[in-house]
Amino acid sequence: MDYQTIINEKKGKIAYIIFNRPEVLNGVNEQMILELEDVLTRIEADEELGALILTGAGKAFVSGGDINMINKGLEAPYEFFRIHDKLTRFNLRLERLGIPVIAAINGYAFGGGLEIATACDFRIMSEKARIGLPEVGLGIMPGAGATARLGRLIGKQLALYIELTGDPIDAQEALRMGLVLKVVPSDQVMAAAEELAQRIIKNAPSAVALIKRAIQVGLDMPLEGAMEYCQYGAIIAATTKDAREGTSAFLEKRKPNWQGK
Repeated sequence: MDYQTIINEKKGKIAYIIFNRPEVLNGVNEQMILELEDVLTRIEADEELGALILTGAGKAFVSGGDINMINKGLEAPYEFFRIHDKLTRFNLRLERLGIPVIAAINGYAFGGGLEIATACDFRIMSEKARIGLPEVGLGIMPGAGATARLGRLIGKQLALYIELTGDPIDAQEALRMGLVLKVVPSDQVMAAAEELAQRIIKNAPSAVALIKRAIQVGLDMPLEGAMEYCQYGAIIAATTKDAREGTSAFLEKRKPNWQGK
């Protein structure tokens, strides 16, 4: 597929998805959703990758759903559901990706843009960026996972505050809420995301994938079940080639050569 609304790059072990409709602040339209589906399939199949970074071209990360797509959806709800469901499933796949996913929030992240960001493992935000879920002011509601994820990330009260007021949130407030990991100057957002990615990539890919899965699954389980899942993951990790390489490298005082197996 030739991408018209996104840019896909790969530098070393880091993949990049850059939302690229700057003339409309990277608003999500049907074409973008189809392209996101396609690019994520490519990323899922690339065993060389160690991290994925998402960011936006121009002044926005993603400003939300394209108003033309939303209006079209009001006239044909089921057709709108069919395309919107692809975005919801993209977010689920993003969340379950075996490598860490970092949202480099360079500018506005409203509506669907914030929903994409909350499906990422980490969020690094420009000090000048603004985020929010303004759907309530349009008589609609977030539909790509925000009502499910936001409460899990920052608690019920703050999730209700963001979604029921529709007010924009600045970077420092997002940091205080625990919604973002770090706030940095605008010209350092990508560098901060890449630095975090490299710190994770230096570790064993198999262990990274198993830890990420254990945390995600465990959050939706009772404590005892989550501890059992953790134990099973640890046993699987101990049987990998990466585990043998890691312990050998430690004893031999050298850097490990990970295989992701």
